[in-house]
Amino acid sequence: MPKVVDHDERRAGFVLASWSVIAEEGLNAATLRRVAAAAGATTGALTHYFTDREALLVETLRSAHFEAGARMLRAASSAGAARDKLRAVILEALPLDDARLREWRVWLAFWGEAVGNPQLRKENEIRIAEWRDLIETLVAPLVGQPRAVEAAVSELLSLVDGIGLRLALAAPAEREDLRADAHSIVDRATARVA
Repeated sequence: MPKVVDHDERRAGFVLASWSVIAEEGLNAATLRRVAAAAGATTGALTHYFTDREALLVETLRSAHFEAGARMLRAASSAGAARDKLRAVILEALPLDDARLREWRVWLAFWGEAVGNPQLRKENEIRIAEWRDLIETLVAPLVGQPRAVEAAVSELLSLVDGIGLRLALAAPAEREDLRADAHSIVDRATARVA
């Protein structure tokens, strides 16, 4: 009897393996052969789902953003007032635990690669626009003027990028202090949104 394969699960497994290789070894290490090996499969099996490395990388980037976005929406839905929702989403976006730190390392690898790769750059621009839209949706009820909304959104996105980069690149000892500081920095920034 032939083996029954769940193709969605198999595809997701390759994306997860790609994510792991990138987080641990960097984007250059994410060859089809290396990702297939990390998934416990052959390169031929992987190419059944992804025609080339770029297709795998684009799907990995999409998956990373989808997972992060879903997590942020859950954080917002469990918070109360509008300002609390904004705070919850921003904190959820930051690499304040090991899982999100891995996520940020993957994003950093993609951001670097996107500079010279038009397809990854386009995909990244789409995801950044979605992130900006989410923050704008959360800021708008707190701020009356459209110009003030735009300014607050830009400030908060810059804050997330700055804290996220510092945490992702920090030495482990420094990272713990930065994680502790992140909460008070986010509290002050979200309190200013008005």
